[in-house]
This record gives sequence, structure tokens and C-alpha cells, in this order.
Amino acid sequence: MEHKIKALADAITHVHTRSLIQTHVRDMVFNEETRHLVIYVDNAAPMHELQTDEGDHHLNSGLSEIYGDDITYEVKIHHDAKNERNKNVPHTLKDRKFTK
Repeated sequence: MEHKIKALADAITHVHTRSLIQTHVRDMVFNEETRHLVIYVDNAAPMHELQTDEGDHHLNSGLSEIYGDDITYEVKIHHDAKNERNKNVPHTLKDRKFTK
């Protein structure tokens, strides 16, 4: 686990939210100029949990402890090009022939 992800997990006191950060966060990218943080998670379920009122409250308190109160942040899904499941999904359907 990267140091910045571990630091965020340690700053969060809520056990479930801390577990979500430790288990599902893949990367965090912070832009110093705009003071904007993008948190990348591995799938949609933890992203939605972190965006609930309770998850957002605990995530916000941990982030403000590390980055201060003047940041903005968003949670996104980390799209890994090496993901085998995504490689097998056709991106266009016009070339596919369907039979009844």
C-alpha cells in the first residue's frame, strides 16, 4: 500500500471507512495548484459507499486532517488497462451479428 493511502487510512477513525480505503483505493492524485484530489478505487461498490453521507463525512474528516480544509476531492473508478475482463468486452456492437 502506498504511503499516502496508508496515511489517509490512519487518519480516518471510522472502522468501515478505513477498511474501504485500505482495501479498495488504488491511487490518489493531488494537484497542488488547484488543491484538488482524485481518489481512484477499484470498483463501483466502494465508490458509492464513500459517496454516501456517512462515508463522505468520515472521508472528509480524514482528508482535512492531512490536506487541510481548503481542498476539493472526488472518487473515481481506476481503469486498469490490464484488466482481463475489460479486454473481452466488445466496444462496438455494429460488427456483431445476432441470431434469433
